[in-house]
Amino acid sequence: MQCDCYAVTLEKLFKDTGMDRIDLLINTLRQQYQQKESSEILLQTIAQLQAELIADGTGQTLHLGTAKIAVMMPVGAGAGLVNANSPAAESVSINERIAPVQPVLADTLSSEPIRELKKAIDINDRFLLTQELFGGDEKKFEQAIKTIDAFSIRAEASFWIEKEIKAKPGYPKGSTAALLLDQLVSRRFS
Repeated sequence: MQCDCYAVTLEKLFKDTGMDRIDLLINTLRQQYQQKESSEILLQTIAQLQAELIADGTGQTLHLGTAKIAVMMPVGAGAGLVNANSPAAESVSINERIAPVQPVLADTLSSEPIRELKKAIDINDRFLLTQELFGGDEKKFEQAIKTIDAFSIRAEASFWIEKEIKAKPGYPKGSTAALLLDQLVSRRFS
């Protein structure tokens, strides 16, 4: 539904400067809105307007009186605000482009191999596993960890876990505790 008037407007936009370009973009946006253009076209015009306002402001920061402003949007309302093809989506700082990606320490530590499950499970994880997978029975938890540690290969441990732990009625498949157990076993036999 895009008409030739936008092409003429865009030609004029490249010839004009400063506030003329901002006025032209605002008028173009109004025309597009009145003609019920798609949100993609409106977002492109908005991105151009934003870029022009930033360029016209010559790097000045505007303060609007207070730093205590809260905006609440409905769930999912911000999902389509920036089009992947728009200039706003492509603007990446130089620092983001050249900076090497630093691994997060927690990610590094959570993938390290472990020798003994008993020593690798901290108090919070121990409580979580005991409560969710073993019904709060500390002895069953201790015995299961000791048994898993005794296996020499992952296939044996996985078979035993499937048979003795996961086959029990009420086992919370997909829960945090179940995923944690799978991750710990994977690290134990990596």
